[in-house]
Amino acid sequence: MESFETLIRASETQLAEVLARLRMRGAGEGAARRGQLGRLVGVNVVQLVCGVGFNPALRRLADLPSLLGFASLEGLLAERNYLFIHDRYRALGISDIVEIYTVLGAADAHSGLDADLIISRLNSIEGQLEETINPVLVGGYKLEMRALYVNRLADAALVNRRLGPLYAVLREITGEGMVMLETGTVAATEFLRHAGVTIDEKSRGVFLGLIPAASVQAYLAAQPAADPQGKLRAALAAGTT
Repeated sequence: MESFETLIRASETQLAEVLARLRMRGAGEGAARRGQLGRLVGVNVVQLVCGVGFNPALRRLADLPSLLGFASLEGLLAERNYLFIHDRYRALGISDIVEIYTVLGAADAHSGLDADLIISRLNSIEGQLEETINPVLVGGYKLEMRALYVNRLADAALVNRRLGPLYAVLREITGEGMVMLETGTVAATEFLRHAGVTIDEKSRGVFLGLIPAASVQAYLAAQPAADPQGKLRAALAAGTT
């Protein structure tokens, strides 16, 4: 029996060995074949497709898609992307999602995960969050956002988008702005200047020691009218005492 971690982290040789043991045991075609293979491996179908589909060795094993019941590599990737986008910590637990980000963050050129795929997945989860505040969903979403930034999978365009005013409520829920600062995804000076970042977020960054006092002083000196409530000045004073 294997695990999701084994499938996604396996080397080319290890992955070939795992699947070779199943080559003569799997029957049927398409989805039925994947269901049987999943049971033999010890994972569900979504874990099977995503574990193999996000493994960096995938493209070096030409016969792997057919073994999983796909007509082509493109078919496997399309199914992988669909399952990844639409799963909400059910078939793929949050530990599986974190594992995907960890493996891809370590891979050359972040093979297999692009910004559009990330955005589509986040949009799917956030759409559900707007419908109902589910503690399990919120908890998984927080951990996923942290994994995204820890593993350097958010490009500059995505970061700028996430710092926009439309995401202020979601950033408040997840502490996303603080994670960006903590991981060095966004520079403190850029965070202070960004029009979409709220005064409360900037103040919190100062309180937590994530924004240097010198950066705040320079920001306030350059924009003396930008802080009418004095929150940043109060945060700076509290953080330096």
